[in-house]
Amino acid sequence: MAGEPVNVLFICPNNACRSIMAETLLNKLGQGRFVAFSAGPKPKGQISPYVAETLQQVGYDTTDLRSKHWDMFVTPSSPRLDVVVTLCDSLKDIRMPIWYSNPVRVHWGFSNPEEVEGEDQERVAAFRRCYGDLEQLALKMAALASDGIRGRALAQLLEAIKP
Repeated sequence: MAGEPVNVLFICPNNACRSIMAETLLNKLGQGRFVAFSAGPKPKGQISPYVAETLQQVGYDTTDLRSKHWDMFVTPSSPRLDVVVTLCDSLKDIRMPIWYSNPVRVHWGFSNPEEVEGEDQERVAAFRRCYGDLEQLALKMAALASDGIRGRALAQLLEAIKP
């Protein structure tokens, strides 16, 4: 497996916010050493407009980003997954689908900026804070010496950098 990228699936309930940002960040910052995907058990069908705005403001193309159901990763023809990262506490102990590649599972709990109420500026600020926190984790993840490391050893590396 040396030289192959580490495939990571980020999971949030609606796959409209945190998991979308994490996927986008790791795909760029991972520089080919990581390939990120995102999904959720109850996808909204579209990403949050606040996520789109946040990502666009820092230079990301959001054209192809979409909310996806995690079932698209359970078939034998799905991408091989090395690790599944849950980003929402409500998914921490939930039963997940059976992934064919038997990835390890890691939990990084993040509050949902979509739950922030108030004026638009407060909501925008919540999404920017979430983006910044996810960016820090993606940078730490991208810096890991992960070549050829899979399974429990990979999970331990990822647990060591969790928020």
